[in-house]
Formats: sequence, structure tokens, C-alpha cells
Amino acid sequence: MPMSDLRHPSRDALLRDALGQLREQRGVSVEKFARTLNAIAHATCPAKTADLPCLDSFTTIDEQYDHAVMSWNKRVQRWATGAVEFPAWLEEPWATALEELGDEETRIALARRHGFMGVRRPAVGDAPACAFAALGSVGRETGDVMGIVSEMLQDGVLDERDRKYGEQALTDIDDAVAALMSMRALIEQNVMRKKPDLKAVSQ
Repeated sequence: MPMSDLRHPSRDALLRDALGQLREQRGVSVEKFARTLNAIAHATCPAKTADLPCLDSFTTIDEQYDHAVMSWNKRVQRWATGAVEFPAWLEEPWATALEELGDEETRIALARRHGFMGVRRPAVGDAPACAFAALGSVGRETGDVMGIVSEMLQDGVLDERDRKYGEQALTDIDDAVAALMSMRALIEQNVMRKKPDLKAVSQ
């Protein structure tokens, strides 16, 4: 069963909203995001970014560099406000830049739009704080499952009368499974020293 976040009319609207949330909740400026996006876009999509300024290629801060920064920032600002439509190739660099700056939800939401389950792939040598964050996510998501399923089982029966809770219950269960898979991958990579076997799960 395909999943989607109905608050967002399109994938690029979801990506723009995620940047807005990052700015509001973590104080990340558009300029900082733009710089992160520039490096990732050039590293992952060299053919698509050949005609775009590469800020990391400048060795000195001069007028030419300032012009390149200003030009790139304006371009990102237009994408961020929706004044210019997102090119399809930009979605992956944009989502990765969001993650590097603290976003944890957007890739999962994007995966759901394709009917898959998004799972966070741990970085090599994840710090203890990341492990505790992953454990916290497991506790939070499984707690949500317990809460809504308990509500559904108040009368001791799981039936058509619980339909109003159904979609949210399935979403909460998917979130819990994704959190558990992320913790599993973290243990595989940092304890068992093996490559995590992460797979997108078709719904």
C-alpha cells in the first residue's frame, strides 16, 4: 500500500518545507544550507552541475568568489521559495544536505511517496550520541504504536469500528520498524563490523 504525506502537494514542496522546518527548529540559515548543498551537488551530480559555481573550487576569497556565492545563494533561495521548479536531479543532494544539517524525517517521507520504507543508514563510527538517539527513536516510535493500538483495543476487539485509527496505526508501525532497522544497522556496522544489510521495504 503506497504511503504519502498528504500535507504536501508535491515532492519539491516537501523538500522546501523540510528546509523551513530546519531553519525554524535548528536556526540553520539558507546560506549555510546553500553551501552544504553546493558541495554535495557537485560531488554527487557532476554532469548536472558542470555549469553551476563550485564554491569549494575557489582557493581565495575575492570578488569572483563573492559573486559565485551570491549567485548560488540566490538560486537556492528561488528553489526554496518555489519561485523556480526543482530539477529532478536536485532532490537527492537536497535531501542529503538536509540530513547533514540535522533533518531525520524527509528521506523517510520521500521514500513513502514511492511506496517504500525509509531507513537511516548509520555513518561509520557513529558517536555514542547517535546510538542513544537511535535508541530513543525506537522507544518513541514503539511507544506511539502501543498508544494507538491500545486505543483500538479498548473494547477488546480489532474490527471495522477501528477504521478511523487504521491509517495512523499503520504509519506508526512503519515508523517503528524503520527505527528498529536503523538500530540494527548501527549495531551491525559498529559492533559486528559488517556492512549493514539495509533494504527498502515495499509496501
